[in-house]
Amino acid sequence: MKKIFLDLDGTLARFNVPNALERYDKEEGFFAKLLAYKGIEVINELAKTDQLFVISASPNEQADKDKIIWLKKYLPNLNNNNITFCRLGQNKAQIIQKKYNLIIDNKCYLLDDYTKNLNEWESYGGTGIKRITSVADNSRKLWKGLELKRLEDLKMFF
Repeated sequence: MKKIFLDLDGTLARFNVPNALERYDKEEGFFAKLLAYKGIEVINELAKTDQLFVISASPNEQADKDKIIWLKKYLPNLNNNNITFCRLGQNKAQIIQKKYNLIIDNKCYLLDDYTKNLNEWESYGGTGIKRITSVADNSRKLWKGLELKRLEDLKMFF
């Protein structure tokens, strides 16, 4: 069975806000106030399948709480057990493998805007999908794998 893991910041939530890098790890409510990308309703519908997971790197517990508020607002259909936070720089594949006692294979997808995460995911056997936005456009062609521009197009992986 396919499992789809989604990054949050820059993938589902618009992280390109003024001074984001100076604010995100200190400002209470920062993540909760981020806007969702167009097509988030489709992701919420897909969350009913229980094949959809969120794995988000977060700087601290306050940011985790803010991200939960965001997820409850935009993805109310997402099962609480399908939400995972890791700390910045941690390998998402390692975290997921351990939490869910899961062997990551080519039916385990990661949609992420950060190429490093995708490369690590694929090194564990998973399939990476680069989220293309105005901020993460892959213009330098560092990612050679699958790409997704519109969140609505995630349906094709189900």
